[in-house]
Amino acid sequence: MKLTDLSSLKDKRLLVAISGGIDSVVLAHALHAEGIEIVLAHCNFHLRGEESDGDEAFVRQFATELGVPLLVKQFDTKAYAQTHKLNTQLAARELRYHWFEAMRKAHHCDKIATAHHANDNLETFIINLSRGSGLEGLLGIPEESPTIVRPLLHCSREEIHAYSLNNHLSWREDSSNATDKYTRNKIRHNITPLLEELHPNFLGNFNKTQVYLHQTVHFIDTQIAALKEHCFKPLEGSITEIDIATLKALPELDFVLHKLFYPYGFNNIKDLKQLLLEAETGKQLHSRTHRLLKNRNHLLLEAQKQLSDVEILIEEGVTHITTPIELHIEHTTEARLSPTPSPDTIFIDADKLTYPLTLRHRREGDFFYPEGMHGKKKLSKYFKDEKYAQFEKEQQWLLCSGEAIVWVVGKRLDGRVSITSATEHILKIHKA
Repeated sequence: MKLTDLSSLKDKRLLVAISGGIDSVVLAHALHAEGIEIVLAHCNFHLRGEESDGDEAFVRQFATELGVPLLVKQFDTKAYAQTHKLNTQLAARELRYHWFEAMRKAHHCDKIATAHHANDNLETFIINLSRGSGLEGLLGIPEESPTIVRPLLHCSREEIHAYSLNNHLSWREDSSNATDKYTRNKIRHNITPLLEELHPNFLGNFNKTQVYLHQTVHFIDTQIAALKEHCFKPLEGSITEIDIATLKALPELDFVLHKLFYPYGFNNIKDLKQLLLEAETGKQLHSRTHRLLKNRNHLLLEAQKQLSDVEILIEEGVTHITTPIELHIEHTTEARLSPTPSPDTIFIDADKLTYPLTLRHRREGDFFYPEGMHGKKKLSKYFKDEKYAQFEKEQQWLLCSGEAIVWVVGKRLDGRVSITSATEHILKIHKA
């Protein structure tokens, strides 16, 4: 009896998670029978006394019968749960998957294979449904991820049991499966049987529905990606500009905002809508990883980062500053009154500087003396006149001599350090 199509795994080396229960025993046997290279991995969590040790002994014997390698790890699960403030189930899950992944890498396996099946998937669906899940939660257990594969996911518990009988397999029963202490067991013992009474092929129909849901989500994700391509415009640096008018015109705005901004850590739809529809320029939201700011007719999205001052030590010869921006600094002997400045290249009277020079971002009360103008100008007024967006203001680097701004980098030189006919030493600075 062939349980499921395993042909896609023929060229894989798999680390098979095996507890000793019927599902994992059948998975290991079916993979081995198909000629697929496997390594068994068993966790002894020491949660059921002699029963846990009996599971380990059984798995050792089973591995010997199959003639395949076996890895065993023993855990003090209760101590780990207490230390990390987790319940026992979560602690065991965390321990086993961390260890499985370490063993997958150490033993050069392509994937970790687990024995989740269609009934497990239905139970997960019901759990997520009861919690008010969105579409992603209703997709249930994924058949494959970058490091995990679940070859039995479309097989029913009855099909797995029939396979075990046909192949004269034995297995271990976990006594905790008989109790209704856990939510999953309550569903397994009380809800699933009622659903199967409603329709004799309920589980098969559920599998079909899962296929339709996956197709729906794939289509939605494709449309969301196209929308992002249309209205998310990358700007200089790490800023993304988002057109507000495009978003406001979309149907089902709550859903679309969730799909667009949840990946950046924004999950409060009410706050997102208020920023989009009502907030004034300058208002912003913060997630753990990103910042979203209203700027006239756009939202600006940027990854959160720490901004710090950078000292520049000027020495003879050429100084290259590669972090956070690249500056080329050199003492020059170019003609005193005939250099050709540009927004990215300035010539400074080196004797008018206080060292070390510093690169920093704006501070409250900043001002400078723009070259070509009389008197000083507040930096905030300069930014306003130049129509800087909020993020641009915060990302603009300032080259400073002591506390004085000598260059709004790439934009405007301070006239106090301009070269004159009396200049003896010229410093040339170029922003690459």
